[in-house]
Amino acid sequence: MSKRGSGCRRVGPAERKDAVRPGDGGHGDGRAERLAATADRVRSVFGLTGVVLFPRHDAPHHRLDDRTALFLSRVGLPDTVWFMARASLRADDPVDLAGWYGGRGSVPARCRHWLVLALFADTTLALDPDDGAVYALAEGVEHLEYRPLHRDVASLVCALTAFEVLLGEREEDGGGVGERADALREEITAFDALPFADEDSPWNLALEEVVDGIW
Repeated sequence: MSKRGSGCRRVGPAERKDAVRPGDGGHGDGRAERLAATADRVRSVFGLTGVVLFPRHDAPHHRLDDRTALFLSRVGLPDTVWFMARASLRADDPVDLAGWYGGRGSVPARCRHWLVLALFADTTLALDPDDGAVYALAEGVEHLEYRPLHRDVASLVCALTAFEVLLGEREEDGGGVGERADALREEITAFDALPFADEDSPWNLALEEVVDGIW
């Protein structure tokens, strides 16, 4: 997941900007801003070098549904030490699950054409290019297992942005981490019920480790 090449492009200069905090700029309690997934919001939180944009392709094996392709080309995905976007693999590296997993087990027919999206909390995330849904993958005994994680990439980036703000707040004052984690869980669930629906979800793991001080 950490290889770099020509698959996507980074934006902006080399230095990272300080993350903005919820409530900046007159947004009431900050909830609307915290959960925004605009290009400006995402870049202000992750820094200009912490976002990768995915160019749109017309080739059949690279084609995405229009809404997903537009979002990834204009807003992009965060790329950090804790969320590694499949940002820049070489052009000849496999992007679909069938090629990515190779001989490491059977990939169900339904998801053989899904695309590798990122690595988050030791979990590979995949994108269904037909409808834009995001799945968490796990290598099962006999075949690759998958669980729905986000309804679309916009929901994923909303949650990631809010999570990065939480990490920044913890570094600033270190207090009330458990309460903030619970509040974040409620906020994310309010716009997408999938991230915390499964107890083995990488989101549950990530929040537990933040509260326990592992992150």
